[in-house]
Amino acid sequence: MRRRLLLTGRARCGKSGLIASALGGDARRAGGFVVLSDGALLPAAQLALPEPRRRGREPFSARLAAEYLRAAGTAPFAVFDELGGAALADADYYEALIALLFSGTPLAGVLRRDGAPAAEWELLYGLLAADPDTLLLPTSGAYDINAAGALRHWAGEWANCT
Repeated sequence: MRRRLLLTGRARCGKSGLIASALGGDARRAGGFVVLSDGALLPAAQLALPEPRRRGREPFSARLAAEYLRAAGTAPFAVFDELGGAALADADYYEALIALLFSGTPLAGVLRRDGAPAAEWELLYGLLAADPDTLLLPTSGAYDINAAGALRHWAGEWANCT
């Protein structure tokens, strides 16, 4: 299984739920962040809690997201919901994202194009598509058994054993 597995697909189709389901309690060891529907950030480790939306909420900002990206390199693995988007226009965020993606840290997440500057998106997507250790997996969302299986396999190799 490749070290990085990034889901792509339409907004609000259930990509984040697939990741949370595959990780279960192992999410508590994850670095990274999850973006809630109201735009707030949660540490990815809170995916393991029964009520993750109660603690650690902060409004999304490229600065804060870059901090999470940098900190994720010290965790056994990283989970990121909503990598990309408009934050790619922020140089600090983009630099932290590239550094993490190619640091060797196992990562599962969602890659978002909506709102991303065209030049930065094309460069990022091209780097990831050409990388032999990255799987870009289009998904229809919550009921996609292929994506769910790939995430379970990724979690078994990278989240359970590290």
